[in-house]
Amino acid sequence: MAQELTRALAAFGDEVDIVGLAPKAPLVTELTVPITHGRLKGQVWEQLELPGAQGDRLLFSPCNIGPVTVRNQVVLIHDAQPWLLPEAYSPAFRAWYRLLLPRLARRARAVLTISEYSRTQLERFGVVPPDKAQVVLNGADHILRIAPDADTLSRHGLTPGGYLLALGNLSPHKNLARLMRAAAARPAGQPPLVIAGGGNPRVFVDAGLRPPPGVRLLGRVSDGELRALYTHASAFVFPSLTEGFGLPPLEAMLCGCPTVVSRAGAIPEVCGDASRYVDPTDEAGWTRAMVDIETSPERRQTLIEAGRRRATGFTWARSAKTLLEILDSAARGGAA
Repeated sequence: MAQELTRALAAFGDEVDIVGLAPKAPLVTELTVPITHGRLKGQVWEQLELPGAQGDRLLFSPCNIGPVTVRNQVVLIHDAQPWLLPEAYSPAFRAWYRLLLPRLARRARAVLTISEYSRTQLERFGVVPPDKAQVVLNGADHILRIAPDADTLSRHGLTPGGYLLALGNLSPHKNLARLMRAAAARPAGQPPLVIAGGGNPRVFVDAGLRPPPGVRLLGRVSDGELRALYTHASAFVFPSLTEGFGLPPLEAMLCGCPTVVSRAGAIPEVCGDASRYVDPTDEAGWTRAMVDIETSPERRQTLIEAGRRRATGFTWARSAKTLLEILDSAARGGAA
């Protein structure tokens, strides 16, 4: 999100003057804005060196955390996952976020987040003071800039329209174990459920997530492969227990793929009436939904059309315009 927002901000030209500040470690980016690298790395750079490099400019920290001593900044806190799902994070990570984020949110001129759901949860857990967080929705149109890898399906032994697609990793909130069981419970002859992401497929097996019959694990895929998988899937399935936003369904919609998603977290806020919904804990419901989407071509077409209409409203240009207004207000001292 940080890179897409910066790219979209830079497109405003004379309206915004951007200087990137980054730690010593190489920053892989396609951005054309000037970037000044520090001498230190990681969070040591962020907390100790970045405040001095900022000067009198307004600092925008788009990746959850920023220097806690800096008041003249706008910080983007994506979600409240360390509070909602503490078991998904190490004790050290949880302690650091719980110590830093509330202090940072109180001091910063403005706090942003990516959905009304995330705003509500951040306030609920006392991370952000009431009524301080403002919402800047993600865009999804970056997926259309990516050329699909033409060899993806043949490389993985797939056929157009002959598989369902899911994305995920080992985080418990991705709910993949339940989705695998639901897929295995389908009648014989159903197309495979293909799960991409999570690094080497072996990591799922080592964690006890062995794919049952009817499920295939692809592991990490390139952006071009993902675009191709979205484009040719019969449906995209997104069973998360919670999400602070839920970007993959929008990406799938823009690629003409119908979506079946959880009624949880920010997902309904994002997907609106353009998806079929299933309770994330209803295993039999996921089984039915995966079978129904394959046997209802008219319903699939309705979801494809509704999905494209819905997703075209989520652009990075719109996100950047909202962000620019907030940054301008903060720079003028208009934010808290």
